[in-house]
Amino acid sequence: MQQSPIGNTVMDTGVLKEPRGFMRCLQWLFAIIAFATCCDFSSYVEYTVECSENAGGAVQHIKHEFYYPFQLDHVPAKNVSCGSTIRSMYLPGDFSSDAQFFVFTGVLSFLSTIAILGVYVFASEMYMAESKKAPMIDFCFTVIVAVFWLSASAAWANGVINMKFASNPDNWLFKSKSSICYLNENNTYALTAIKQCEVVTRGVFAKANVSIIIGFLNFFLWASNLWFLYKETTWFSGNAGSQPPQQA
Repeated sequence: MQQSPIGNTVMDTGVLKEPRGFMRCLQWLFAIIAFATCCDFSSYVEYTVECSENAGGAVQHIKHEFYYPFQLDHVPAKNVSCGSTIRSMYLPGDFSSDAQFFVFTGVLSFLSTIAILGVYVFASEMYMAESKKAPMIDFCFTVIVAVFWLSASAAWANGVINMKFASNPDNWLFKSKSSICYLNENNTYALTAIKQCEVVTRGVFAKANVSIIIGFLNFFLWASNLWFLYKETTWFSGNAGSQPPQQA
């Protein structure tokens, strides 16, 4: 449906009801959801360290928080002391590259869909030209972004899996020789100043898991849109001698 002109440009909002226009609206929405859930995700792990009686018998609650861009090894260390024994406790791992690639893809999709929708609405005649140059460029760009979404979602999924392992205190609290809670082979604490260490929270990754699902959904949306764009590029070849469909 054509609206009244803005200056010398006629708005064609009817394209938003067509599959290619409607798909772009969905891509715009889910791109926002994808990078927003990734950037907004944060979690923490927590454990307690109880000193032995000859080291004061204090119980300390240690909490490590992490958030975007998930450079866990850049989070300030926590100094834990029992008597004269002091250890700096920190999280291992840097998963910023996976997260930033995912967010970059989301922002790229968000901005590009705005630009593409602008072309659809304000320059719809470009898609009616017999050369079909605009639909072909649109098709090629969509292929590139679809590949980006597949790669970014797979990378972020792998990053989240590794981050779950790296942040889990069970994997380093008792096994790392630099940890104040390091256990010997006979399952006793290497430091006599330690009476007991206990893991309280291993982190919650629900929002990260949602962002991964939305990422693969974005890949599906961009990949499935290729069919509608392909039909735009081949319309004239299958309709030689006929006129392009008129807009309502």
